[in-house]
Amino acid sequence: MKKLVGLLLFILFAGMIYWWWLPPTVQGPLSEQEFEYITRVSGNGGSSDVLPMIIALHGQGDTPDNFFDTLLKDFDYPARFIVVKGPIGFPGASLSGRGWPVDTKGLSECGDALADAVPVLLERFPTEGRPIVLGFSAGAYIAYYLAAFHPDQFSYIFPVAGRLSGDLMTTERSSDDNGAKVIAFHGKKDRVVAFNNGMVAVQKLRQSGLDAELVTFDGGHLDIFLSANHILLNHLGDAVKGLGP
Repeated sequence: MKKLVGLLLFILFAGMIYWWWLPPTVQGPLSEQEFEYITRVSGNGGSSDVLPMIIALHGQGDTPDNFFDTLLKDFDYPARFIVVKGPIGFPGASLSGRGWPVDTKGLSECGDALADAVPVLLERFPTEGRPIVLGFSAGAYIAYYLAAFHPDQFSYIFPVAGRLSGDLMTTERSSDDNGAKVIAFHGKKDRVVAFNNGMVAVQKLRQSGLDAELVTFDGGHLDIFLSANHILLNHLGDAVKGLGP
């Protein structure tokens, strides 16, 4: 009997430990897609403070932790980063590396599901203003999709080295003064997602009625992590400051 009780207590304890270490997830009420994420607080912000929310989307084969550490860790304004893990496996990446869909159907399903999850995140975390979205490469495909179809949920959208894909390029919407300000970034020497893709995406968003601009720099696909990192963080800082009272 004592052995049985001991075994049950061990199983209960192991289950509690497993539950404790499970990564946080979020799912919108109208979607079947669940997203894992991590949180990071920048500047001198506290974990329970009311802070601007920045939803960050990594590129193909990356992880949320690595994405934050290599791109965003030097951001010195108080903000809460929700770094979302890509929902699909990515060939050639490590076991922990993940990716995002880039086909039109996959983008639509994933982008709509992420937009549906945003109100849930806002209920979980005390947030100042509407959230900001920042996406790199395939994560920028999602960011551009959110700009095209869900701009009213966000204050700013920062697509970095991405494109507005396929049939989504022809979608038009009426002008909306409450839509997000889109600030896209693209290196002129990008050989992974050609520079022209960023130009066309911003042009299409402008034609649809959004306030969109393209920030260019003299570099390639990964230079936003290196020589151009300060350009991105400066614009992100200005956006965060603009959300204050």
